[in-house]
Amino acid sequence: MLRVTAITKKAEPELIVEYPQQRHHVPQKISPGSFVQSASSPSSSSQEEVPLLFQPFTVKDLVLPNRILVAPMCTDSSEDGFTSDFHLVNLGAWSLHGAGLIIMEATAVTEFGRITPGDVGLYRDEHVPGVKRIVDFVHNQGGKIGVQLAHAGRKASHKAGYTQHSADEFWPENVVGPSGGLLWDHNHHVPRELTVEEIQLIVKAFGTAAARAALAGMDTVEIHGAHGYLIHSFLSPVTNHRTDQYGGSLENRARFLLEVIQEVRENFPAEKPILLRVSATDYVEHLESPSWEIEQTVQIAKWVKEAGVDVFHVSSGGNTAQQKIKAFPGYQVPFAERVKSEVPGLHVVAVGLIKDGKQAEEVLQQERADLIAIGRGFLRDPSFTLQAARQLGLVAQHSVQYSRVQNNA
Repeated sequence: MLRVTAITKKAEPELIVEYPQQRHHVPQKISPGSFVQSASSPSSSSQEEVPLLFQPFTVKDLVLPNRILVAPMCTDSSEDGFTSDFHLVNLGAWSLHGAGLIIMEATAVTEFGRITPGDVGLYRDEHVPGVKRIVDFVHNQGGKIGVQLAHAGRKASHKAGYTQHSADEFWPENVVGPSGGLLWDHNHHVPRELTVEEIQLIVKAFGTAAARAALAGMDTVEIHGAHGYLIHSFLSPVTNHRTDQYGGSLENRARFLLEVIQEVRENFPAEKPILLRVSATDYVEHLESPSWEIEQTVQIAKWVKEAGVDVFHVSSGGNTAQQKIKAFPGYQVPFAERVKSEVPGLHVVAVGLIKDGKQAEEVLQQERADLIAIGRGFLRDPSFTLQAARQLGLVAQHSVQYSRVQNNA
């Protein structure tokens, strides 16, 4: 039962609402998004007839009902790192409609590692209950969920966002990067260079956040090494001009990432997988120094596989305002294909303007990736997974509460 207590405070009451741990729990026998039947032949359920997109996928102890992931997407809807009802409804909707795996938005491992003041965080123990509430809901629906652990680096304390923030919520003096003075653009603050001691503290913060994610019951964690945030900016020679053990050669530039992976692996259950999201290229040419390109991405893919990463999520860009991106449907898939072909045994996720089920199935059939991540497609339609099933001539399992539409899906 919901308990509401009124506390008199001057002229108007304040309501304190306490939610029991388990409310309206309807156990799921089949996860939403699982294959049920062929739309044209309801009596047929042969696994051999099921498109790859709707065949289960297993990595370590994590079993996904299908191969569609919700890519992490920032919503700028948090306050002091705490999740809100918006996050519960937003992420919960995707679990109701059958996403194979939901990856919660970039979640900061330190207070000053947030992109905006509205970022979610796991830098305090007090953040865990709110995250666990979301995890419990997704699990009660039979779904799977992970969280993307992130540090924004030189793109932190950004003024742009989906909500308004007051001036005192920002931290321009605490924006950091591998090298100082390298401004992303006029909307960002000038970063200062991290000391070795500060680097080690951030490495530890990733591990502590991973431990909190485990405490909240997350099925997996994804390390954010893409889009110009801190790990990516260490990897790329465009933004890493250091001359110590964290700069110079590719081995040195990858040191921070490999230390983060080790720390996360030591603080997250061994039976659960770890994902890493990377940008395969910086999309820049004719610079005085080399840039970050697919050849280096393939090399670090080999290293991170040995370090304990199970799934490699291939995106691109975001490290410099000088980038020139020509986006088209599936434009990032060749990067995923390159990694998959050159790093055997590493599961690879393709992402980037993959519009529908048929396109996603084609990528899998051609063995260009193992999993498909969808971003804006889920914002346009939370039931993207169920729609993809229909496009492939299938009926996928609905949530129990929506089961009345199952037979005429």
